[in-house]
Amino acid sequence: MGTHGAARPARGEARHKGSRRPASLRPALPRSRASRDRVPGEVTRMADRTPLDTRTHSIWLSQLLLGIVVVVVVLLVQTLTPETLNHLTFTIGVSMIVVITAVALALPWQNLPPLAVLVVPLLDIVAVGIMTHDTTQALAFLWLFPVTWIASHFPLGATGTALGTVIVMIGLEEIQHPEDSSGTLRLVVVALSLSFIAISTQLAARQTRAFKRLLRREANKLNETLIRSTRQERELSRMLGTLDVGVVRLSASGEILEANPAYRTLYDINPADTTFAARSVEYDDYRGSPLTNPERPIMRARGGKQFDDVRTWLFSADGSWRALSLTSLRLADDRGLASGESLLIAHDITAMVSAERARDSLATRVSHELRNPLTTVIGYSDLVLEDGSIGPRVRERIEAINSAAERMMTLAGQMLGAGRHAQLEEAAMSTTDLAKVVSDSVDSFVPTAEASGVHLTFAADPDVFVQGDAFRLRQVSDNLVSNAVKYTPKGGRVTVEVFVAADAEPDIAADPSGRPLAVLRISDTGMGMEPDEVARIFEPYFRSAAAQASTIIGTGLGMGIVQSLVAQHDGSLDVRSMPGRGTTVTVTIPADRIGLDDDPAIEFDHPGLTVEDPQGRTTTDA
Repeated sequence: MGTHGAARPARGEARHKGSRRPASLRPALPRSRASRDRVPGEVTRMADRTPLDTRTHSIWLSQLLLGIVVVVVVLLVQTLTPETLNHLTFTIGVSMIVVITAVALALPWQNLPPLAVLVVPLLDIVAVGIMTHDTTQALAFLWLFPVTWIASHFPLGATGTALGTVIVMIGLEEIQHPEDSSGTLRLVVVALSLSFIAISTQLAARQTRAFKRLLRREANKLNETLIRSTRQERELSRMLGTLDVGVVRLSASGEILEANPAYRTLYDINPADTTFAARSVEYDDYRGSPLTNPERPIMRARGGKQFDDVRTWLFSADGSWRALSLTSLRLADDRGLASGESLLIAHDITAMVSAERARDSLATRVSHELRNPLTTVIGYSDLVLEDGSIGPRVRERIEAINSAAERMMTLAGQMLGAGRHAQLEEAAMSTTDLAKVVSDSVDSFVPTAEASGVHLTFAADPDVFVQGDAFRLRQVSDNLVSNAVKYTPKGGRVTVEVFVAADAEPDIAADPSGRPLAVLRISDTGMGMEPDEVARIFEPYFRSAAAQASTIIGTGLGMGIVQSLVAQHDGSLDVRSMPGRGTTVTVTIPADRIGLDDDPAIEFDHPGLTVEDPQGRTTTDA
């Protein structure tokens, strides 16, 4: 039985948009407004195809049911108790129900107020009461139809009105027949029975309406989820189509859901091919062996494997080679919308691999070409050193040349042997005297400083030991001293200090473990840098504006190399500079052992005047 009456909301329930009547009793609205109460999508399309107004259909069904039952009753009365047809009240009651039914079928209910529907079942109650007057009391069961109708589709007040009408009809009959002692009992039994049925029907109808509202809300949620999922699918497809990397979306079962145009282009897949058959062939290396089907990244991803930066080579149908980096990852579960899905991402790294190979080839050629002149320098310097007629001063200078050439030969050999993985080798750590390493480094720059008119001073604590690679530490010192001498003008000063700092100083952070720190500090009075330039000093190929404006040659790589070498020794690097006033670079490395020699004056094997400074450091003036 459809809804066509006004229902009061349950207590505490918010009234929907200020209306107290269900949707089936609302007046017919224009399509633009009525569509707001409909579920979007397919539900809306189904509602649009409804051939008959819901309220009208429900009224017809309810009234026709009562009319059919009355017709059946008339036929039974004519057969079993034909004398009942002689009662005028019976004929009037039956006629009223027939007329009411005809009117109910004829009226345009969609154009009438909702409460107008209540008139029909109330008139039915009156008609049934007239039928039962002066006839059999068995016809009183017909009151169930209009009472149930009202209880199902109207608020409790309307049900009370219907029961009151029934009681009035019974009371009128009892007044006309006071001699019938069973009338009062009949009045009470009928009233209680109908009240029970009405209240039960009212509660059941209320629960039904609440359940319908719940189902409607759930249907709306499901429809919104479907719309959101469809929208996300479209957005994802549009986003994948704009990417310049190949992307394949896979379901939880490994089915290929989508491949963007970039992936189809890389693998030479026909846009109309739903099987995603690739015409390009994957190889394990450039001109290597083809990958077997289980080894192919797409098959591994379909099998649920996750991997990162898997390199493969692709030979396309046009005869070109491409290097790819492939990654498989699982999507985050967004309320079940992407549950178990994964992506296969293919990056075309052909240009990067080509650049790496070109770099490695250049490094190999350069290192190979360097070895030839260095071999000559080392060979002839060895011959000169074998000549016993040379003086000590000349011998020291030739030994410095020979030592520098051997270090250069070592670097060239490392570049040549590193190949495409030209990374810094792991430092060979051992107990190293940092003061001795820096002293030798300073010695090698004394001629350069003298030629440039730069006053070079070296001061060191005795026995400053660290755990480090002497070769790498010499690189650190050479780069820093070279920069200081190179960018300090004639008449300037460069000061190199090596000491142990047991306590924190303004530019030296204390070691977290409390160990003393070995410090290499190089200060100059050179051109200096701006603060923003200091922040970029470790960037490859960066040079300050003053350095670029000068005629001094440089690559901008030295400080980056120093930073990586210091980091290998668990050290830190601090650079402070002011334009026109110079630069101070401080290197700190955890000290390995502090010398306990009572005599602080230590002689190093290098030219110059060795004096003891007030702090006990050995000082060499060049």
